[in-house]
Amino acid sequence: MIEPCPGCGQLDRVQHVPAVYHGGHSFYRGQGPTVAVPAGDGVVYTSSQVSGVSVTAVARSLDPFPPPRRSGGLLVAMIVLALAGSCFLLLPFSASDDPPPGGTVAKALGYAVLSLPAFGVYLAVGVLIWLYSRRVRAHRKQRKGVPAAQQVWEQGWFCHRCGGVYFAEAARLLTPAHFRHLVARAGGYDR
Repeated sequence: MIEPCPGCGQLDRVQHVPAVYHGGHSFYRGQGPTVAVPAGDGVVYTSSQVSGVSVTAVARSLDPFPPPRRSGGLLVAMIVLALAGSCFLLLPFSASDDPPPGGTVAKALGYAVLSLPAFGVYLAVGVLIWLYSRRVRAHRKQRKGVPAAQQVWEQGWFCHRCGGVYFAEAARLLTPAHFRHLVARAGGYDR
């Protein structure tokens, strides 16, 4: 048995949070606009398939899951920088045909100076690898906390009249943002 809303004292516009969340997602599919494309002496008419998901603001405000993290940009940057570092490593080898005057000390110093750009690029790759590993660990932590967060999320009730969320055993109305913060804290991804 659910309790009436602590804000308005009514029960007629109260709905379980998972029902509000799932009911706020609409899937659509259809034809896009027809476009005339010139082809040789004639015209070809084409249209595209359009599909997607429409999410209401209430459903979005009650989303229990952590926002997705994208790390493809870090991977691309690591690969590009590693390739650039490899190109910079060719500098010392190209200088071996024409060594600088001054003997072995000057030669070693010249190689060291020519290797500095490659060292800097590889240092940047190392920093990106460190950032990427931090993101992977944070993502694992979030995924591990989702069942605990979902358990708290499934206990919530949403009042459409007041626009707030409450738990059946508590006599306090929460804003959707505060409710979402409590769910995230239960899952350990509130940071």
